[in-house]
Amino acid sequence: MSAQRVTPIQWLRALAATMVVAAHAANLVDAGPVRITGAFIPSVPNLAVVGISGVDLFFVISGFVMAQSLATAPRDPWGFLLQRWRRIVPLFALASIAYILVATEPQPVEAMLMSITVLPLLDGAGYHQPSLYVGWTLGFEFAFYALVALAITARHHRIRWLLVATLTVALLGCIVQPGWAPVRLLFNPMQLEFAFGLLVWIAWRRGITAPVAAMATVLGTALLAIGIAVGLGPAVSGDVQAAVAGTSGLARSWTWGLPWALVLLGVIDTPGGGRFGRIVARIGDASYSTYLVHPCLIALLWRIGGVLPDCPAGVFVALFVMLSTVAGLIVHRWIERPLLQVLARQRKAAAPVATDAALA
Repeated sequence: MSAQRVTPIQWLRALAATMVVAAHAANLVDAGPVRITGAFIPSVPNLAVVGISGVDLFFVISGFVMAQSLATAPRDPWGFLLQRWRRIVPLFALASIAYILVATEPQPVEAMLMSITVLPLLDGAGYHQPSLYVGWTLGFEFAFYALVALAITARHHRIRWLLVATLTVALLGCIVQPGWAPVRLLFNPMQLEFAFGLLVWIAWRRGITAPVAAMATVLGTALLAIGIAVGLGPAVSGDVQAAVAGTSGLARSWTWGLPWALVLLGVIDTPGGGRFGRIVARIGDASYSTYLVHPCLIALLWRIGGVLPDCPAGVFVALFVMLSTVAGLIVHRWIERPLLQVLARQRKAAAPVATDAALA
């Protein structure tokens, strides 16, 4: 079974994208372009942080998907990297252009260049987020893909090699601070989250019993609930600069990455779920488009927000999530899928590694 056909993966992709969109919408409640009445669940102070943990869930899913790809469709490493670039970057570049056109602030050259390179090649000790700022996560993805490409060259035990390599760079990232930003994305504690996804895949291939799945789901959900209510261990920052520098990666990995890995372990063998499950899976299919398009909607709000009526905070967040989801579905159907079909015709001789972006 290919990773993209595991329905619970698509459910969790839908959840991850929705969480990120909701977190960004909640941030607009405090200082945004729309006049908001009331507060958005002020009694849950970590709500915005757990929303950002949708990124951590995406990383765990990516580890799982790449393990399945490595196990079922090995190929030459350069072909793999090119396939990943074609799958992720063209749509990211188009969305970046749209964002730059509607954004109210000027964009640095380094930020615009990452619309194509994804990795911060011009950055040294400092770091510029891509113009389409959610693209910072794609840099971590491609750093992990470099390890996957190396694993493809191994003759035996590729998954084990990838797991050891991912754990090694993650742990080294706790003690070293490389001077070049792209290398900091590789030697970074947040790479642990990809390793968690690899471990879930290994457990899945060996077979997950119903009691183990139930226990993993309960434990993962409990850890998430505790993290939302009171936090777990060191304070977790959603700051992008802290993530790239590696100062928040270990706390994020244990506080959010590990619980989400347990949830994935618990639900991975869940049956299809009927019509509702198919609808959620369809939203998961479009999660990458949703992830990329919602900052464009935020930029549009900054341009037209002054003419919009007052809106209760909770209603605003719910409406923005629905609008972003619908926009993502439209972009997925009419832009992302046709674009992938065009690119697929250009590589007829190559078999696909994975048809869905793990991040979005």
